[in-house]
Amino acid sequence: MIIVALVLLIACANIANLLLARSANRRKEIGIRLALGAGRGRLIRQLLTESVLLSLIGGAAGVVFAYWGKEALLSLRPWRAGELILDLRIDLRVLGFTFAVSLATGLLFGIVPALRATRIDLTSALKDSARGAIGSTHSYLAKSLTIVQVAMSLVLLVSAGLFVRTLGNLENVDIGFNRENLLLFNVDPSLNGYSKPQIAQLYRQLTERLEATPGVRSASISLIPLLSGSGRTSSITVQGHSQFGGEGDNAKVNTVGDGFFATLEIPILIGRGITSRDDELAPKIAVINQTLSKKYFGDESPLGRRLGFGGPENSSQIEIVGVARDTKYTDMRSDVEPTIYVPYPQSIPSFATFMVRTGGSIATVTSSVRQAVHEIDASLPIFDVKSQRQQADESLMQERLFATLSSFFGVLALLLVCIGLYGVTSYGVTRRTNEIGVRMALGATTSSVKLMVLRETMLLVAIGTLIGLGGAYATTRLVESMLFGLAPGDPLVIVIAIASMITITGLAGYIPARRAAAVDPMVALRYE
Repeated sequence: MIIVALVLLIACANIANLLLARSANRRKEIGIRLALGAGRGRLIRQLLTESVLLSLIGGAAGVVFAYWGKEALLSLRPWRAGELILDLRIDLRVLGFTFAVSLATGLLFGIVPALRATRIDLTSALKDSARGAIGSTHSYLAKSLTIVQVAMSLVLLVSAGLFVRTLGNLENVDIGFNRENLLLFNVDPSLNGYSKPQIAQLYRQLTERLEATPGVRSASISLIPLLSGSGRTSSITVQGHSQFGGEGDNAKVNTVGDGFFATLEIPILIGRGITSRDDELAPKIAVINQTLSKKYFGDESPLGRRLGFGGPENSSQIEIVGVARDTKYTDMRSDVEPTIYVPYPQSIPSFATFMVRTGGSIATVTSSVRQAVHEIDASLPIFDVKSQRQQADESLMQERLFATLSSFFGVLALLLVCIGLYGVTSYGVTRRTNEIGVRMALGATTSSVKLMVLRETMLLVAIGTLIGLGGAYATTRLVESMLFGLAPGDPLVIVIAIASMITITGLAGYIPARRAAAVDPMVALRYE
């Protein structure tokens, strides 16, 4: 909403600037109306009526665009996640809101030009000509509006750049396992009345059947799929270590099957992983990650050491048999936390996620996987079938949506600035045609005329850019917690934003400058 409001303000400043430029043509008209007895208030109402009518027409066109645009936006699916049900109807509330915003913006961008246009000296206005009006469009107010547009546009560009780089950093973060060619699906045997011993037997049968499916390299289960946004945390006690107190003795816990580390391609750095021998009759064991090993054992080997869940009385419950490489657990943004993996036969989950490593495309294996499950139990429901890549994308849904929308509105704001800059510069060049003709008749070259017009335009852009940098530095601090792997004042983002602003606005100013330099001096000297 903040970004949309900034774009709307840029549009209002843009149109206000164009109306200010246009008011120069109406000085004589307004002077005549005042001379004939029209009051200033009546003229202001007339000019506001024109601007409000303009905004209402734009609002009506906006409703049509929104009706089409919402469907286009949903079809693009910038979140790249599963089904997202949104009730986006153009109803009376939306139309009422659109009408109110259109009316407010019409008054916003129309009031200043109306007040300025009616604040004139009657005698000079009646004698006014095109030559006498030269420079009116280059007033302090018009320049200020241009500077404000550039500044706000740069704030949006910097914000968009930060969100895009954040998304890129998250997509390239090392998650600790191979997310490619990995199919996930969930089952809940308890819904079919399975008891815990039956669930353990079912999981073994399903795993064996899946591994025998053509195109499947390996399969395993996990209580909580990685990067799903959810996790299980438990307090732990490590034998021989005093309590840290508070949250220091908490660890993430995941119940997994044998072959879990091989299926996800998580290296076992020390010791061994979980095997089929670690069943309900075997001694309780666990595999820990590097972070937990370093936290409690430093450079010493944790193999054979013991830990437990809960207080000190449970510290000898479980033997550590291996250390696995660190992986991201709940999402890609969070730091790696101490993690414990325990075998599912020793803590049977009623609900589980199966992970199937395929040798090729997931799409070609999905139907075979479904068939394999139904061969074991035709009534067992399968849900949330997706790839690990999709699971990872879902964890970045918010970041992807922010990056997509902020980029769109940033480019839109830059386009509005360029249109406004081009319009005002073109109008100014037209009104200065006689002046340019005089300059060229006195020996000015086409290059000097181009440089004159372009210098005036780019001076405003430069001032707006400097102000925008200060605004961006202040406002991006508000989204610092949403960034990842970079600071709000990231130099690369700022350089790219400034370069984009100068390049595009420079082009918008160069076209009118080139047209000014192409003026025939003889025609220009006779121009009124």
